[in-house]
Amino acid sequence: MTPKRENALKNVLIIHTDGNSFNNPSLKCIVDLLLEKGCEIDLRYPKSHAPMPDTKGIRVLPFGRLLICLKAIIFNRVCSWPLVFLSVLMEKIVHYRTYDLIIGVDRQGLIEASVLNKITKTPYILISFEIMFESETSARYKSLERAASRDVVMWFIQDEVRAEQLQYENFLQPSNRFLLPLASAGIGKVTSERLRDRLGIPRDKNVAISIGSVDGWSMTSRIIKCVDAWPEEWVLVVHERYGRTRELLSGEFNACAGLLGSRIFLSDAATVSVDDMGSILAGVAVGLAFYEPDFKVPYTGKNLLYLGLASGKISTYLRYGVPVIINEVGLYAEQARRFRFGCVVAQPEDIKDSLDEIGHEEYRRNARFYFAKKLDFNIYKTGIWSRLSSIMK
Repeated sequence: MTPKRENALKNVLIIHTDGNSFNNPSLKCIVDLLLEKGCEIDLRYPKSHAPMPDTKGIRVLPFGRLLICLKAIIFNRVCSWPLVFLSVLMEKIVHYRTYDLIIGVDRQGLIEASVLNKITKTPYILISFEIMFESETSARYKSLERAASRDVVMWFIQDEVRAEQLQYENFLQPSNRFLLPLASAGIGKVTSERLRDRLGIPRDKNVAISIGSVDGWSMTSRIIKCVDAWPEEWVLVVHERYGRTRELLSGEFNACAGLLGSRIFLSDAATVSVDDMGSILAGVAVGLAFYEPDFKVPYTGKNLLYLGLASGKISTYLRYGVPVIINEVGLYAEQARRFRFGCVVAQPEDIKDSLDEIGHEEYRRNARFYFAKKLDFNIYKTGIWSRLSSIMK
């Protein structure tokens, strides 16, 4: 009888230069999967507003503002392989151990993982959440990323639309891809403690909520300005994910300051993890998710135009059975119409026309059903571990 093979994947390095690993649904699930399988993780990330909880099995390796700026110059402006190699080599000497697998998240994580592979021969994979396009950057900027993509043994992307774009931009091998929607694991459970109650929202009001980023591309300002036209029984909660709602929106209420505390409520209740949204979404009738590519920076141009299923806020709403009102960006618009878990409108000013419709219980049932059948990380969990294990063999 062949002896049972032990797990060959023991030590993993994750390089995530967004720094919000526990607020990213897919990345949080992959981290949980690795810990569940007995892996020890080193997590290299920049210090930011995102919380980084102390977690058994994870050794955190943060870096500060000075190195953040230095990396930006080397990786994004100079785009020099010798300088990139030298910078990663220094970090290896100072911080890194011996690993069985390296996970590079997005462009910079991929490039650094590739350099470590050249030094140590450790296999590396790419998890992509942001796609950088040559037409919005430069051939020189993309050259580092494309060179780093040559030896990737596996790459994660959210759907066919984004896979096609990333494969073309990075010259990736389609046989190595794994489609994984940006979503958490399992149906979410709301709590008896509710954010809406802490904010003093009367029980007879219906709550629409906007979570996540409040930057211009999220159209949050336009959503705020149209609340006065909503039916009287509806109110809006704005919840920036890192608890900086009032700080970031301080200049948005000149025209509607009278609505604060009566029709518009601001939440600074930051959560440690994306899995802690039960109290935030308890008692919420609809989730708002709008995307407007503004092409100001590479992150908010074609990366949003080809959104696909890369919306963490939409999947989070659906996880908790909260139907959505969204605009015509990405694959979710077609899916919302087909599976009736939300309404699609042209612009924020049209939200008012769908509020009565979205209140039907059918939409809440469909939201949970769609998440459970299409998005839930647990659907993909076994396949992911099988692929990772095969890499080790």
